[in-house]
Amino acid sequence: MKIENTAGFGLIAVDKSAGRILFLDPETLKIRKVIDDLPRKPHELLVLPQKGKAYVPVFGDGVHGDNPHPEHHIAVVDLASEQVITLIDISPYQGPHTARLGYNGLIYCCCEESAVIVIIDPQTDTVTGTINSESYNVHRLAVIPGKNRLITESEEEGTLSQIVFDENGGRIIKKMSVPGSLNGIDVSPIRPWVIATNGSAPEIFVIDREQLELQDTIPLKRHNKPAQIVRFRSDGEIVAVIGDFDPVVSFFDADMHYLFSAELQEKPLDGTFTPDGRYFLVANEDSGTVSVISLEDGKATEHVAVPEGCEVLAYYPLKPFASQQ
Repeated sequence: MKIENTAGFGLIAVDKSAGRILFLDPETLKIRKVIDDLPRKPHELLVLPQKGKAYVPVFGDGVHGDNPHPEHHIAVVDLASEQVITLIDISPYQGPHTARLGYNGLIYCCCEESAVIVIIDPQTDTVTGTINSESYNVHRLAVIPGKNRLITESEEEGTLSQIVFDENGGRIIKKMSVPGSLNGIDVSPIRPWVIATNGSAPEIFVIDREQLELQDTIPLKRHNKPAQIVRFRSDGEIVAVIGDFDPVVSFFDADMHYLFSAELQEKPLDGTFTPDGRYFLVANEDSGTVSVISLEDGKATEHVAVPEGCEVLAYYPLKPFASQQ
């Protein structure tokens, strides 16, 4: 198959199973280039088109809650040359995971093993500060659009924290607990909500992002297990909720009305919308495939082999990038 309307875009992926960064053909998903000289193992991905760079946290050789050899680097990839240009050493902090760009232009990255958020200046690719998460660990975060604030989650504690940036890095100003545990979060770009997955049951929480108050709980009727990743399309009109060790993804509209569910393959992890917003791609780690879901047809149209096992992928515009070397 060929994915339409990808001219002018690149596609980068993190192959967690093999410990590699991949550049894929944006139409066919075939592997074009491999970066494999990395510490073990890369997880997660943040692409900054305006900087021409991607940031890949190197988490360690384990998984959440069981990471016996945590790492302390974040790989910086120049998108124009498709090369790693530096490894940011975040020592003494360990287990970097989710990274997001704040409204203030700084990068915020969870460090699970250290229960802190490190702050990175993308101009210099250096650590400029930290924020104490005041929790057992911190695995994921999401930035509130248009504000110098972010939301963090502690999965086992079942807590969300709202952090405001300040001259010392940032501080927690609100905290809430959910009825269960947590497994993933994202912030709506057009509604005042955080959407979080319940790590204890197949359902999602709709949370007021300003007050950190639970507004609604929505069952995931096509899921047999708790879900994990939540991803909004850039316009906020569609949200995808991906199963955790459960080969299904469900879609909702901007008001969280159910649309449809689609079949995936083994151990789905993260996903991305295509540039035109018509398809959603899901990386299936254990099957070494990427599922292509048509939003118009309401189903998976193909499961494309992308070995060994990708965790996350993202499209990015090719211009006006200039090599960082």
